[in-house]
Amino acid sequence: MRSPLQINTSKSISILKKIIPKGSSVSSFFFYDGTVEIALASAGRSITSRTNKYAVYEFWTCIMKEAKSISKSVKFMHDRLSEAEMYLLQENWLSYKTPHDRSTFFYILNRCSDKNYASHGSINKSKLTPLTILNLQKFEIDNFNIIFDHDADPIKDLSVIESDFLYMPMRKYTHNLFDRGKSVGSDMFIVDHKKTKAALEKISKKWVLVYDKHPAVFELYEDKNIIMIDGYGNKTIDRDKCKEIIINNFVSI
Repeated sequence: MRSPLQINTSKSISILKKIIPKGSSVSSFFFYDGTVEIALASAGRSITSRTNKYAVYEFWTCIMKEAKSISKSVKFMHDRLSEAEMYLLQENWLSYKTPHDRSTFFYILNRCSDKNYASHGSINKSKLTPLTILNLQKFEIDNFNIIFDHDADPIKDLSVIESDFLYMPMRKYTHNLFDRGKSVGSDMFIVDHKKTKAALEKISKKWVLVYDKHPAVFELYEDKNIIMIDGYGNKTIDRDKCKEIIINNFVSI
C-alpha cells in the first residue's frame, strides 16, 4: 500500500526496513504525506504519526474511515473546478463546514499543487489523474494511527514518547534564517533543524531522521551515524551519488 499523497518513492525505505525491525513500534513526527510511514506500516511496523496541524490530522482521519466516499467527491469536484477556482480554494478550503468537504479539497489542492501543499503552490489541474484518484479509493491501512498534538512544539519532550523508535522525515534542510514571522499555510510547518538535534541529544531512545542531501546536514550530524542513499535506494559512500541521508543514533551499516 502506498500513501495517497505520495509523489515519489523515498529512496530511504529499503534501508529503513533493515534498521527498524519488523514488529517494532515507531513514533513519527512532522507527519504530512506519509510516504515512508505508510510503507513501513504496510511492511509490519506499528506506526503512530503525530502532527500539530489539524488540517493534516483531519484529512488522514477522514480517508482512513471513508476513502471510497472521498474519492468519489474528489472526482466530482475535480471535473468541475477550474484552475482559477482552485487558487481561490487555496485561501478558503478550510471554511467548508464538513470534514468530508475539507478533506476532498485538501486532496485536490495537494495533488494539483507543484509544492504538494493544499494551501500553497502553483496549480496544474492535470496533475490529478484517474489513477491517483483510484489509489485514494483503494486506500486501506493496518498498523497505522495518527495523533493530533495540541502542543505548538511537538518535540518539546521526546522522552515521554513510548515506542521503540522515533522517526522524523526532515526533507529539505534550510538554515532557518528567515523563518521568524514567516506566514505558513494551515497544512505547512517549519522545522528548526538545530533545535531538533538539541531535542534528540536529550534522549536515549533510538531515533532516525531522513533528509534530502544537503552539505549542512553532514556538518550538523557529524557525530552521528550517517548513511548515504543513492537514487536507486542503495547505500553509497559517494557523496556525488547521494540523494537522501539517513541519520541515526544506534547503528552504522
